[in-house]
This record gives sequence, structure tokens and C-alpha cells, in this order.
Amino acid sequence: MTGSTPSVNEFGHECWIVETSKDGERWRFFGKAWKEPGEPLLLHAVPRFVRFRPDGDPEWREPIEGAVEPPITLLRLESGERTELWPDGSHIGLPMLLPGGEIGRLLSFDHDDTQRTWSYALEFRGTGA
Repeated sequence: MTGSTPSVNEFGHECWIVETSKDGERWRFFGKAWKEPGEPLLLHAVPRFVRFRPDGDPEWREPIEGAVEPPITLLRLESGERTELWPDGSHIGLPMLLPGGEIGRLLSFDHDDTQRTWSYALEFRGTGA
């Protein structure tokens, strides 16, 4: 992967800008992902293409194409890897970025045997200015 290394804030988190596209040409802002260095990132409802860059870096990493099912995508931003998956116990505690930019930590994830319905819980935290 080329590009700069993201800077870390006072809480030990780095910020990545994420965009998505259905066709790989027209891009939409998906959100800002705050995560610990080296930590994977979960995303919900990602279209066919995703690209990202550290906040402050003008250069986008190469877009990654993937499937639209299952509904959760795991990104390893530093190495540029994308995997679509059904979260399990090993994913609890990871940051999850939702369309529009909200980010929380995964507390639980369940789905029925047919994988047609699912539910999950996230924890959201904030700090005062």
C-alpha cells in the first residue's frame, strides 16, 4: 500500500476517510472512521466498490471491489484487504462505520439460520470539547 501513515490523536485513534461507489466512477462520502492503528474496520451496507485514505492525505488508496452480500464488510485499511462476512465473536469490540458516518463498537451480532434477517448492537461514545 502506498500513501502516508495516519496521524494518531490524543485518544490513540487514527482517522480514515471512506468513500463508496456502485460503479467505481462516481464516489460518495461514506464516513470518517476513527480506529486504533492496525485495527480492522467493519462497515454496514457497502456497495460494490470502496476506497479510503488517511485523513489529511490527498491520495486515495486503490479502490477495492467486493460483493454486496453478506451485509457486513471487514476492511484492513493498512494492507488494503476487504472481506464480506457475518460477524462472530471474534469481531466483538471492533469499530463499525455506518452509512452517513456514525461509528460505534460492535457489542453483538445475531442472524437467523437462513441469513435473511439479522440484528446487531453498537456502543457509541463521545467526548466533550
